[in-house]
Amino acid sequence: MTDLTPNDLSHLSDEAFWALCPQGEHAPGPEPLSPAAQAVLDAALELPDDPELEEIIAAALRAAADQIEPDDGVSTEVRQVLNKLLAIADELENQ
Repeated sequence: MTDLTPNDLSHLSDEAFWALCPQGEHAPGPEPLSPAAQAVLDAALELPDDPELEEIIAAALRAAADQIEPDDGVSTEVRQVLNKLLAIADELENQ
């Protein structure tokens, strides 16, 4: 039996090593955000330097509401919820 130090992969060929330890786009890690989630994050991060928490939340709420297109067949109930989210964003921005 070979006594290898834990995590010692020196005995592997390059091909075997790269199969076990993928790099780049094949590397393990968090999944990329959906376009809608990325838009919300971008809206919060694109604020001027040192934004207030209220501004960050308002920007995120607006960006989330913007992800629902009017021609998506949005029901009246959903439209009412979106309007409430936008009203909350207005209120936060006017603090």
